[in-house]
Amino acid sequence: MRHYILTFALAMFSIGAIAQDCTQRDFASFDDVNAAVSRLLSFPGYTGFDEKILNRSGDLAAVAVTKSVTVQQMNSPEKARQVLLILHMAFAVPELIADSCSRTPTVALLLLDELERTEYGRQPNVIENARFEIRHNTSTGQPLESVTLPGSPAVDSEHTQWVSSVLAWSDDIKPGMTRKNLLRVFTTEGGVSTRTHRTYVLKGCPYIKVDVEFAAASQERDLSTELPDDRIIKISKPYLDYSVID
Repeated sequence: MRHYILTFALAMFSIGAIAQDCTQRDFASFDDVNAAVSRLLSFPGYTGFDEKILNRSGDLAAVAVTKSVTVQQMNSPEKARQVLLILHMAFAVPELIADSCSRTPTVALLLLDELERTEYGRQPNVIENARFEIRHNTSTGQPLESVTLPGSPAVDSEHTQWVSSVLAWSDDIKPGMTRKNLLRVFTTEGGVSTRTHRTYVLKGCPYIKVDVEFAAASQERDLSTELPDDRIIKISKPYLDYSVID
């Protein structure tokens, strides 16, 4: 039986919703929010459509996380990072949050408390920075502004956040892992390849690529057949290039 994280948080959210006399319509968009959260927990990067949904979701996104992430999964640095990204987008533009009941970060702050107990969350300032941003945005109704030097171009925060999430996904794939691990994040591309060397492209953006070298899992098998257990011995840094079509 799965034990979902922060069951008590859902109860607190429900009590809060009743206390604020929320209407049924306030939660009509939850299915869309839940679907967007599931996609961000499953794939590298995210779409502009997902970002728009989450920008309007507020605490509903945190509730969706509690329905999808277990206590055990929360201990994974990869999963913890994904949850922080979801919470960031959910409260990044507070004036867009559609439902009155979702503007108070009740469940989001409880999720941050839980993340703070994980290995990833114990890194200096990781959780505290997220907590500060959410509290600032919800209390002022305005997003936390990036600081830029006078005369410098403004940072495109949306694109920067997307690229950061892509790089983090890519960094999770390391030598010693298998082809099966790699295919969670990347997919194959056309062009010349062998079982021991192939270029892969990021799922969701075929212009982001990595070159990978493998050690065959079994020398007794046909060396032209790629196997899920083939082991990564070298992987390049992500780079940009146009797609290759056979």
